[in-house]
Amino acid sequence: MEVLHKKFKPHELDGDWVLLIGNFDGVHLGHHALLQKLLKAQAKYQAKSAVLTFDPHPKMLLQPHIPFQHIYDEQTKLRLLASSGIDACFVIPFTHAFSKLTAQEFLTKLFDFITIKKIIVGYDFNFGRDRQGSSHVLQEEMNQRGIEFSQLPPVKLGETTASSTMIRRLLYEGDFTQAENLLGRPWEIHGTVQQGRQLGRELGFPTLNLFPEVLLPIRYGAYLAEVFLGEERWPAVCNIGHAPTVNSPLIKAEAHLFGFDRDAYGEEATIRPLEFLRDEQRFESLEALKNQIERDAAKAKDYFQI
Repeated sequence: MEVLHKKFKPHELDGDWVLLIGNFDGVHLGHHALLQKLLKAQAKYQAKSAVLTFDPHPKMLLQPHIPFQHIYDEQTKLRLLASSGIDACFVIPFTHAFSKLTAQEFLTKLFDFITIKKIIVGYDFNFGRDRQGSSHVLQEEMNQRGIEFSQLPPVKLGETTASSTMIRRLLYEGDFTQAENLLGRPWEIHGTVQQGRQLGRELGFPTLNLFPEVLLPIRYGAYLAEVFLGEERWPAVCNIGHAPTVNSPLIKAEAHLFGFDRDAYGEEATIRPLEFLRDEQRFESLEALKNQIERDAAKAKDYFQI
């Protein structure tokens, strides 16, 4: 999949395109249904397939007072989109000027941008200044231009709609099983192992440290977890948060891997939280912190039967 960071400039890209528009945080079951619809349209029209999304997420610009939590970082999201088999992802810069485009101005720029054979959107799609552009507005424009349009209904598991909002809630509540059901995969934190303050080593619990690039929708605290390094899988106990006892300014995920005895700096790693243990807290002393980690580790060993 080709990733193109593009402004809406006219006639920059050749050929016919089928297009899917949205934000795709989570690339969950609802998004999978949309992507499958896109690939079917690609075959029908013998066109190129593309997702059109925005960076940053519009809520980050329009609601800066509300910290926005990403289900995945941008690299992971793009990797998941690429795995669907589409040709391209257009990443449009979402600026203050762009946010002020009326619905009609947005559509004019869109249809000048590429030659479109079909547009697909999700059930909750809106666009343009103050979200004034509804799917009905888009449908009318497409009809006038003789272009096919599809809006898909929500994908549900039982009574639960697969949505990014619901998945964030489930992750915060520690319901990783239901989050996995709606995502279509276990939720994980990916990153490059970096050197921390090595306090865990001093306390007898060396950790593998990841520093997420985005604010994650997860409750800060200790978790039972699995850690993957290449093909290796390690049972672990993990803390995600600020490490308030030592006043860390950064959010990090630090995992103690049972039986692991080498450095992994610079390696790509994945932390998969499995079960919430306790909230993050500030301890009176490093000795008190060590005692709590020992209790967390004991629970993890019981869970993994090691």
